[in-house]
Amino acid sequence: MGYVEINSNVYPEIAYRSICEYLGIQEADKVINFKKGNIVVEKVQSANEDQKEIVRLFISLPAEFNSNFVEFANSIACHVKKSVQEMTGMMVETVNVKISDVLNETIAE
Repeated sequence: MGYVEINSNVYPEIAYRSICEYLGIQEADKVINFKKGNIVVEKVQSANEDQKEIVRLFISLPAEFNSNFVEFANSIACHVKKSVQEMTGMMVETVNVKISDVLNETIAE
């Protein structure tokens, strides 16, 4: 049997679409100035003896004014982690969310 290799540009695409799905928007670039470039992926070897690759995601996006930033970031992180793990089968070690800006309007309209 062979192996499956997942190109590194697949992870940001999954994360981006997952975030758009979570926020209920079609094109985040136009609505909240959020681009795929705001997602950085780091693949590393696990420290265990199995030597499997693990994935770390770093996401920078704006949040709505008067929202709870911690809850927002945690919800985004959980949704992205679940999506990436389900689609790729890879272990996602962390999803770090950085609130890069505060929006006056609501994200999903």
